[in-house]
Parts: sequence; structure tokens; C-alpha cells
Amino acid sequence: MTDGMSPVRIPKAAEIIAQAIRRRIVLGDLKEGDLLPAEADLMAQFDVSRPTLREAIRLLESEGLVRVLRGAKGGVRICPPQEDSAARTLGFLLQFRGATLAEVLDARSFIEPRLAAGLAASATADDIQTLRDHLAHEAEVIEDFARFGRATADFHRVLVERAGNVALGVIVSMLDDIFLRHVERFLSRSRPDQLALNQQALSNHRALVDAIAAHKPKRAESVWEDHMDQLRTVIIGELGQTTVLDLY
Repeated sequence: MTDGMSPVRIPKAAEIIAQAIRRRIVLGDLKEGDLLPAEADLMAQFDVSRPTLREAIRLLESEGLVRVLRGAKGGVRICPPQEDSAARTLGFLLQFRGATLAEVLDARSFIEPRLAAGLAASATADDIQTLRDHLAHEAEVIEDFARFGRATADFHRVLVERAGNVALGVIVSMLDDIFLRHVERFLSRSRPDQLALNQQALSNHRALVDAIAAHKPKRAESVWEDHMDQLRTVIIGELGQTTVLDLY
């Protein structure tokens, strides 16, 4: 007979060692490019066998936090956490789960307007100038559909970065590769109204930057909600129920 409690899983020694090193990386005690101490020193420090230590290193290597260098000048070099590594994992998971492009757009449509509102409340002169510089670039390349597509994706990225919410920013950035792929797939269809769509997108971007510059959070959120709704309608209308897997 049990008391209804789940059994407690005791971490393996390799997992404990990996977590200790991972924590030092996150806290900045171990910086990009640093080498871990020699294997013998680490074995003594953690009081473990060579196989256990190597298992811990393999765990960290699989997470992209260290790189094992071979040869006489080899060793274990520290790599900071990278968004592209997390993005690849997320992309594989979304593919495996059968996520659709519409669902990815829904996720961004839920997050980005809130970030736009937050940026409107706190934008600095540098934030506003950076966004205006992006608008100028979009205007320059508006008739080059491939370059304009990349420029608009970059505008979304800068908006998220400047909003300053680290957690939401990381989530959105992990969807960037999927976002860029669906923009490229959409542009490859060579729609006859593509220039008009580009002009509408640029107009929406300008309206957003104006709201941010005026420090009007509700206006910024409303403008970006409308823009994301338009984006979703046009892209899903063209690409249908495309799955994330279809984009790769």
C-alpha cells in the first residue's frame, strides 16, 4: 500500500556535476572561451570516476554549453547558451508534434502586441531612432521582395529585443527561424499584389513606431494586433494549413 506520493528520483552523479558546471556558466564564473580544469583535477574536485565525469561533459556538450577539443592542446571549452541551439530544439519539437504555421503565428500574435505596448511605455530616444532606421531601410528595399521580407522579419526581431522582456524575448526569438522561413515561402509565390502588401506592411510599421514615439501603449498594442491579424490572414490564405515540418 502506498500513501499516494510519487517516488523521488535521485539525480545521477553525472547530472549533479553537469548542473554544478552549468550554474557556474550561468553565473558568469565560467566565461565563453574558458577551459575547464584538466580531467584529473575535475575528477578529484568532484570525487568521481572518469566515466562519470565524461558522462557529465557529454550532457553539457549535448546542450551546447561546452565544446570538446581534441589533440595535444585539447580540453573542454566553455560556450555560452545560444538561442539558435534552443531554436533548433524547439523547431524539431514543433515538427514532431505536427504544429501548424497558423499556430506559430497565433503564438507571435499573442506575444508581440504586448511587447509593443511595453516598449511604448518605456522607449528611449535610442530605441525610437533604431526603429526609424529600420523603417528607412524597409522603404529602400520595398520593391526587392526578398530583401524586404528579411527586413520586415528583422523589424519584428528588433521590436522584441528593444521591448526588454527577457523571457518573452527568448520565446519569440526561438520562433524566428520558422518566421523567416514562412516569409520566404510566402514571397516565393510571387503574388501580383506583393508590392501593395509590402506598402501596407511598411505603413503598419510606421504607425507602430509613431505610437511608440508618442509613448501610447494602448495605441501601439492595437496597431500591432491589427498588423499581426492582417499578416496571419494573408499568409494562411496563401499557404493554407502548412505545418512547421513543411517549411524544412
